[in-house]
Amino acid sequence: MGFVSQAKNKRSATTANGAEDTAKRAKSQAETDLERLVFGIDDDNEDAIGEIFGKTKETEDLDKVSEQNGESDDGSDSDEESDANGRGDSLFFMDTERPDEADNKGDDNESSGTDSNSEEEADSKEEAAAWVDEDTQHARVALKGAIRTRKLRKVEGENIVHGDVYEERLRQQFQKINPVPKWAQESKAEDAWGSDSDGSEEKKEARAGNDLLKSSKSLLSKTSTLLPPSILDIVRTRNGNQAAPSQMAVSAVQFHPTANVMLTAGLDKTLRLFEVDGKDNQKVQSIFFKDLPISSAHFIRGGQEVVVSGSRRWYYSVDVEKGSVTRISGIPGLPKLNSLKYMHGCSNGDRLAVMSNDGQIHLVSARTKQLACTLPMNGVVRDVSFTADGNYLWSVGTDNEVYQWDLRQNQCISRWHDQTMFRATQLEISSDTSYYASGDNSGMVNIYDVNAIKTQADSAGNSNSSFVNVKPFKAISNLTTTISGLRFNHSSEILGIFSHKSQSQLKLVHLPTGTVFSNWPSASSHLGLVQCIDFSPNSGFMAVGNDKGKALLYRLPHFQSY
Repeated sequence: MGFVSQAKNKRSATTANGAEDTAKRAKSQAETDLERLVFGIDDDNEDAIGEIFGKTKETEDLDKVSEQNGESDDGSDSDEESDANGRGDSLFFMDTERPDEADNKGDDNESSGTDSNSEEEADSKEEAAAWVDEDTQHARVALKGAIRTRKLRKVEGENIVHGDVYEERLRQQFQKINPVPKWAQESKAEDAWGSDSDGSEEKKEARAGNDLLKSSKSLLSKTSTLLPPSILDIVRTRNGNQAAPSQMAVSAVQFHPTANVMLTAGLDKTLRLFEVDGKDNQKVQSIFFKDLPISSAHFIRGGQEVVVSGSRRWYYSVDVEKGSVTRISGIPGLPKLNSLKYMHGCSNGDRLAVMSNDGQIHLVSARTKQLACTLPMNGVVRDVSFTADGNYLWSVGTDNEVYQWDLRQNQCISRWHDQTMFRATQLEISSDTSYYASGDNSGMVNIYDVNAIKTQADSAGNSNSSFVNVKPFKAISNLTTTISGLRFNHSSEILGIFSHKSQSQLKLVHLPTGTVFSNWPSASSHLGLVQCIDFSPNSGFMAVGNDKGKALLYRLPHFQSY
């Protein structure tokens, strides 16, 4: 009875909205037979069940009539139809799959959807161009205009194509003629050699060999711990003072003992500091001294301070960290010393050495700037050189006698005469005190083995005696003018010798062989009149100051660090 009363109410609502019922479609005979079979419909209960789904014989008859008359009503009819269908769908559903199959299918759909999305994203990333020319898309190309473009046609009558289409066809034609070689095709190592989990040592070794063959690098390292004796690997870089060249000759150039900083100074009365990187070499600071043409400049006290001097009785001290400048009016106790042109400093020591013309070396405290002591020599002092630790000082005079001083005791511990020299002008001791070199007026440079000299001194039984038979193990005669300077690198493998009396008078000597590098400098080096040279703390760079106000900077690739 409940179904019947519900059907009557439905029928009355349907009659009130006649336009809604007329929009229903009549079921086919197959659908009607299926309903009768599934729900057990007979003539007695057909109307009651049909009301549940919004269909009765009366409505079906009306639907047929409306279809024949071509009547239809949009609007509320479609909504009512969707409500009826939705109500019918909510009653049951046909499940033809097992629960586990349905779950697997859902997971597959999700994964396939994710995979397809990821593939589409990957394709879009691969196909996305880094730059697109808008003019190419608007361009028009006639394929029949030239013989080379006719082969790009897809059909015989094709002629005008867009620029992007033309570009793509050119790419395809190129790939067709020049296919990608197999060795250039990327492939995963696991596909060729298997994964690491298989535990096969042979496959692992084969995979390692495959990775090795993929690289074009040399199988052997070109870096050697020993410097080649004949050919020097040297590269010219941007000038060290390119940012601020000197207006006159560069009389002093030196690298900071710990930082990537280089100083230059010259007769233009200006001290300049540069940050050395071989590329920009930016200027850090410049200081102008209005009353002092600079002849020498040195880092002292571990690079915390710079002292500059010239042909005046006063000199200046520059605090590198604070940037302050102090003028020092000569050396106390030496009122007759009118020139400090030949002042030498040690980066790691606490002494300054000033040479005088009367055969004396004046030692000044680097901290207090007071006179510490005076070291006497028999002849006129020509040059002095500190050891790397600052504990010893070597000197040479015009009488060709070489002195070794212990600065901790302020006394001479060794002295000998060199008969092979002719009026010595320069002296330099290596950083490890294994060699020392001296140059003379004739352009000759002698290199001595300090260990051999000590052995000879020990055999003589008196280290303070003069040795007349001290001979160099190598004599360099490549320069023909007066030697103006000598400089060892940090590892005592290179000795630089130069003269400012003639153009490009600079040679680099290999140690311990004593051979001169033949490939540099060359005719195209254009060094000018060399005034000074210096090596960076680890010999990564070499600086050359010349008369043109330039600090030429060279990179030595054999030495990896600065």
